[in-house]
Amino acid sequence: MTPVATVLLVEDDAKTLRAFRELLRRHGGFRVETATNGREGWEEAQRLVPDLIVSDLEMPEVDGFELCRLVKGSPATAASMFVVLTAHADTALKVAGLNLGVDDYLTKPLEASELIAKVRATLRIKALHDEIRADRATLATLHAELAGSFDHLLALLVHLLDLRVPGAALRGQRLAVAAVRLAVRFEMPEEYRRDLELGAMLHEIGRIADTAPEDSAVERGLEPEVSGGDWRYTVASAAILSGIERLRPVAELVGCISENWDGTGFPGHMRQGQIPLRSRILRVLADFSAEVERTSPGVTPRQSAAHLASRGGTWYDPMVVSQLEALVQESPDWEWRASHRRISIAELEAGMRLADDLLTSSGTKLLSAGATLTGSSLEAIRRRHLSDPVVYGVLVDQ
Repeated sequence: MTPVATVLLVEDDAKTLRAFRELLRRHGGFRVETATNGREGWEEAQRLVPDLIVSDLEMPEVDGFELCRLVKGSPATAASMFVVLTAHADTALKVAGLNLGVDDYLTKPLEASELIAKVRATLRIKALHDEIRADRATLATLHAELAGSFDHLLALLVHLLDLRVPGAALRGQRLAVAAVRLAVRFEMPEEYRRDLELGAMLHEIGRIADTAPEDSAVERGLEPEVSGGDWRYTVASAAILSGIERLRPVAELVGCISENWDGTGFPGHMRQGQIPLRSRILRVLADFSAEVERTSPGVTPRQSAAHLASRGGTWYDPMVVSQLEALVQESPDWEWRASHRRISIAELEAGMRLADDLLTSSGTKLLSAGATLTGSSLEAIRRRHLSDPVVYGVLVDQ
């Protein structure tokens, strides 16, 4: 059942007020309430929150324009339609009222049919406005729900990647921060930065399809190769991400990460400006991260950046590696170093501290995160590894 619209009449002339009220009640089918001056009209508007206010312009204390300003300025009544009754035909006066929020005018003297028609027409407009507001609220709710669903999906993808490639989640987070900082240096529009962030976080997702689990992560060269040789995972990553509509633009960026500036990269042998700038940024950062993680603690991130710069113009966009060098120069070394590293069972030593649970291929947990390796625990791990291998290496603190 459609609710009855509420109309508030504000008029200081008692005779006119009574006539309008009876007319609307008899022929309009509305709920009609009244106020005898602007101040009372404001109080009634706050109490009733009417669909429509029809107010005289010239009233003592609070006139029609001031009442309109108060009504439109209040969150409770801002959506109420406001029609002014006036005997003036001054265009400038009417324009001033429209600027205050007046929706329409009725000029005195007026016919009964004109009043009824105007009220009905204004209420139809109000109903349309209400529908639009309701639709916007519904869309906002749906958008929030979709955003929440996407965030959950993103968290799931990152979690799956980190299970397969321990340390990939933290590496992706570091790369995402650095990618945005480089994007700012290139004055990249903000709307393009989100896909760049997502690309940094998810560019390794293709590694979950790795078909050689029997070797350790390090032995398989699981880290991104500075040589650009380990390019197949980026193709797999792009294929996985392209299956999710929101991530298709990210898939396009990730699919070009292994292209070289000079056209010798893979899979499309794209060169220079054919490679999207965001892909060029991701390529440099991925290889820089791998370089930093592989080198000994005595090699500084600045030296690693300089090493990459030597390939500027061949593998890398010279401007990107130049901006990376500048960024590394102005940042502390700890920002670029991982707090842990992944090593093979053969590289484990007593005294190392686990950064994650140590699991075998069957899912058996040998040790919990935070445990410090001892001689006896090392022997037990190596014996178990022979029959129930630790597939993806061991994550230890640096």
